[in-house]
Amino acid sequence: MSVLTRTLIAMVVVLLQACASAPPVVSITGPSAQVSDSASGGGIKGGNFFFLAAVDDVPLKANNLGASLSASSGRGADLQIRPFQRQVAAGQRKLKLSSRFAYAAPVQSLFQSGGPPPADATLTVELLDGHTYRVTGVMDAMRRELWLEDTANGEVVGTKVSLQANDPATLKQMEGALYTCCNLRYEGDWISDANWGRLPMVPAGARIKLVDASKNRAKILVDGRPMRFGLDYGRQQITIDKLLDRLSLKDDPAPRIASWPEPVRQAVRAGQVVAGMTREQAIVALGYPRLDATPDTSATTWRYWTIQDEEYTLEWNSAGLLDRVIGSESVLRSVEFKP
Repeated sequence: MSVLTRTLIAMVVVLLQACASAPPVVSITGPSAQVSDSASGGGIKGGNFFFLAAVDDVPLKANNLGASLSASSGRGADLQIRPFQRQVAAGQRKLKLSSRFAYAAPVQSLFQSGGPPPADATLTVELLDGHTYRVTGVMDAMRRELWLEDTANGEVVGTKVSLQANDPATLKQMEGALYTCCNLRYEGDWISDANWGRLPMVPAGARIKLVDASKNRAKILVDGRPMRFGLDYGRQQITIDKLLDRLSLKDDPAPRIASWPEPVRQAVRAGQVVAGMTREQAIVALGYPRLDATPDTSATTWRYWTIQDEEYTLEWNSAGLLDRVIGSESVLRSVEFKP
């Protein structure tokens, strides 16, 4: 039996299990909280589902994946995303969070990319009576995270679970690696010194290792993934070696970031800024501004651009804290974090 055939059979089994009839709803008579699932995508490209898979080691069969696949039955390749929520007894609970990618029709996996691999995370949290929570995450080429958040304010409940590639081959490949100083925006496999907004990002603290360098370009590994980075704009201000030194750290920045106020931590995770940030915190969130446009980070104004070439600026007050961001309304929505 070929690898492709075994993979397809395994996917069919998973999807059939997800489509199985949901068990009767268990009535919660005491204090309870609502936990909702979330998803992204839909249509012919499939979707990524984040859902509650177990409570206190008791598996839950009903989730938004099963609801969505049921709603998509008879619609061919058109995946219909459907919401799902359930009541969970309040108090300290052990929760298993899961992420799964799925198409409406399993046969699509033969001809299309299968999306990110399955992921699971377990955490113990305190669920408050009457509160509503959401299982969510990020699953892309550079970030694999799962977490529970309070829907009222978006705050992470417990901790975000980062699922780095820690298989033996990757660990060996990344021996001697450093850490990214800040969130770095990328397009395909390219990281530019422009740090264009509205692109996906390599998170601060990702492992980075130099493979080879030329005059203005470098080949690197980021958590085991081959990528390239270099100078599109700052060639007169810095060399590629010094740029790499600037963007990489010997020590993981995660403990330092964890010590910052919650709104700042949330903004950094989102790749956004919030008023009152220090210069250091803004750099971690957005990356360094282009050296050709902002050669000195002690300046009171920093200039950035989005991938659509929309300019926005950060203005600093006399205390060295972020005073405001200036840009179009659409840019501000993508740059400014709203606690």
